[in-house]
Amino acid sequence: MPGGANATARPRRYDRWQGDIASANVPTMDWMVQWIREPVAAALRWFEAHPGTAGWLDAVGSIAAIVFVGLFALFQGRRTKSHEDVDRIRRAQGLALILIPVLTAFRPKIEKAIIQESKPAPPDEVVHLLDQLYVLGVAGGSILQMVAMLEANQRAERPLNENEDDQSMYKSIARQRLGDALRYCEDAMQALMKLTRIRTA
Repeated sequence: MPGGANATARPRRYDRWQGDIASANVPTMDWMVQWIREPVAAALRWFEAHPGTAGWLDAVGSIAAIVFVGLFALFQGRRTKSHEDVDRIRRAQGLALILIPVLTAFRPKIEKAIIQESKPAPPDEVVHLLDQLYVLGVAGGSILQMVAMLEANQRAERPLNENEDDQSMYKSIARQRLGDALRYCEDAMQALMKLTRIRTA
């Protein structure tokens, strides 16, 4: 019968396949299996001979479970913090893209004010974002310092008398404040440019 021929053919191929595996030269795998089997078998025999170790094993298992749960919670906390950091960086990059052109356009005005001894006001775009500058880190601090110098220069009053020393001191302090404002503006621009190059992907 055809079915009988196929039935006898399959076991022969299967036996030949088993013989090929048995005759294969795999000393490394045999050594690894033997190396693992012996200590495992010894440990099982020891536990069988000492029934009282079951409670000890339960305690060890409980401690291991607690440690595992703690490590998992720590990993999840770090993962959450990582997502929060990425969101903060992206938000800061959005603000940086807004402020870079604003500061770039405002910088010549400070330079002009130093020469003309005028009192430029901080840009409106910067003033409206003062409560969000903390996200920018170092760049936000530089912008706050720039605003503080500009506002101090605006509040300063020129001496009413014609005393040459008083007038000279007033001009010197005004130039110093505007010079500091210019430096803080440049520092903020550099920090904002670096912030936009940070990769969050």
